[in-house]
Amino acid sequence: MSGGPALHGPDKALVQNGSIPLSSLITIRKGELVHHPPAAQVLSARQELIKIRGVGKQWTCMYYDESSGCTIYANRPEACRALKCWDTQAIEALIEHDTLSRIDLVESDDPLYHAIMEHESLFPCPDLESILKHGAVSGPQELEEMVNRELAYRTRMVGAQRLTLHQELFYFGRPLFQLLISVGGEVRQVGNTLHVGWPQRQG
Repeated sequence: MSGGPALHGPDKALVQNGSIPLSSLITIRKGELVHHPPAAQVLSARQELIKIRGVGKQWTCMYYDESSGCTIYANRPEACRALKCWDTQAIEALIEHDTLSRIDLVESDDPLYHAIMEHESLFPCPDLESILKHGAVSGPQELEEMVNRELAYRTRMVGAQRLTLHQELFYFGRPLFQLLISVGGEVRQVGNTLHVGWPQRQG
């Protein structure tokens, strides 16, 4: 996933002072597929990442404007400050180092703090890297059931906490069914139930 930069330790202040609100962030859960620059390939995220949301078909950073550049330049994240096109050492040193997670940004007395922990425990990210490689899953029925339970849980929490879509994507990341679509799963809805299929690969 592209979009804006991942947030690091020093960026916590930017969230706390409102320069970058939670609604501008998206959670990449541990195990989701991300582009890993040093390896120059797509791999499973080895830890949770908090990134600035992307917009448009190219999913570019929501704070980037083609005519004026960065619209939060004075309050840009650590990764943006380290980025130098002519010398990538500084930005590469930040990869997977001192990254923020949801728990770093949500107070423990917030009811959604416990919802994050519960959601992560009940609905861990599947092994997307293996699915992408092999084009199939082990225990497809169990995975399909988890997809539907996860969507029901998410829907209940969104309603109870009156979350916007952007807030939902911060607190819970992308729905499991969307993650499965990204690795070749075919999802269709019949009534109130999602069904996940895995097309046969050719060759």
